[in-house]
Amino acid sequence: KNIYAKFQVSSRIELILKLGNATGGLESEKPGHSTVDNVGESTENRDRLNLRMNWAASLRETTSIIGKELEMKTFLNSIFVGTTTSLITGFLWLLAISSQLLPNQIKTFIVPLIVIWLIIGFLVGLAGKRHDVSLLRVSFSALCGTGISPFVIIPIMLAVVLPMGYFAESLGVIDPSTMPSDVAYTISSIAMITIWLIAGATIGIMSLFVPFKKPKTAIAQLQAAENGS
Repeated sequence: KNIYAKFQVSSRIELILKLGNATGGLESEKPGHSTVDNVGESTENRDRLNLRMNWAASLRETTSIIGKELEMKTFLNSIFVGTTTSLITGFLWLLAISSQLLPNQIKTFIVPLIVIWLIIGFLVGLAGKRHDVSLLRVSFSALCGTGISPFVIIPIMLAVVLPMGYFAESLGVIDPSTMPSDVAYTISSIAMITIWLIAGATIGIMSLFVPFKKPKTAIAQLQAAENGS
């Protein structure tokens, strides 16, 4: 009764409510558990989750960068192999026909020839990279493009360029009788270099997709003969 009078209540329930209000409310937590501990655990779990997410994002970014670097390296290797093979083949051709050319003629057209060889090798290397062709096939195709295309220059000149010249003459656009020999030589040389470029790029790119069958070994041939019999 003294405690009831002290808190000015008349029943036990009112006393409990009075004590609860005086201490800031009843504890809703289970005995043995601390709110501070729960907050600490929640913060630690959140930090772990953020760390895992950051690590995964960093791994994806690193993998993407490495993939792009490898792709760029493969692209540059393909271009390098194509252009180098084309240049070597072109210079070998020039060396083979140098005895038939004057030094001034070589000096005049050496730069355009180097340019078209580089273009042929670049186009072959680019096509090889786009279609995931091996560097050996890129080199072989650049060799074919630059090396075989000169053989088609004269036939194309006779079949295409010469009739076009006759047609232009019939229209009065050109007059071979009054045209200086240097101009005629320059025009024909430009036409031949252009044909070399177009034919070289075409043959080189087509060579990338020519299938090669591996020769059968003696054992494979023997097995095929036994199966056939």
